[in-house]
Amino acid sequence: MVLIIPFSVTHAFAQTSYTDAYLEELEDIEDSKYIASAITIIRNSNGELISLTKTDATRYSPNPILDEFLNANSEYLVKQGKINDQNFSLYNIKVQYDNPKCSVEMFVGNQGSNDECDQYHRAFATMLGVTDNDGVKHVLFRGLNHAQIIKSEYEVTMFWNVITRD
Repeated sequence: MVLIIPFSVTHAFAQTSYTDAYLEELEDIEDSKYIASAITIIRNSNGELISLTKTDATRYSPNPILDEFLNANSEYLVKQGKINDQNFSLYNIKVQYDNPKCSVEMFVGNQGSNDECDQYHRAFATMLGVTDNDGVKHVLFRGLNHAQIIKSEYEVTMFWNVITRD
């Protein structure tokens, strides 16, 4: 008598929010004075909704440029208030990116066509970043999301909600 027992091996891999060498050091947001989340809306070239994703920031930049950015534009501030003798502020930041039909820059790790007019990439993280007056790029908030496919001519709009406390 022969007994056959089928089995399989599964490997799972994940991208963490702090492994990218090109990013400045980000810290865990959990014990910080910030709570941040983003809603990302992706539409195709016809304006049809492709995806809607919510991302909670898990990392933030301890760089003072974060507070400078939030306070630099009064349009970002939505509401201020006090709860249990602690001051809170709510900011809303809209970021929009139009992915051109033909791109002069090919994405690193591009999984799409090598044709600069028909490419796509997968986004695994949602980030809010700024460029300072010296041209240095800073990532302010970062959170992981499920993979999003971004193709040529897709429009990406993010709404960041940031709550700060004293």
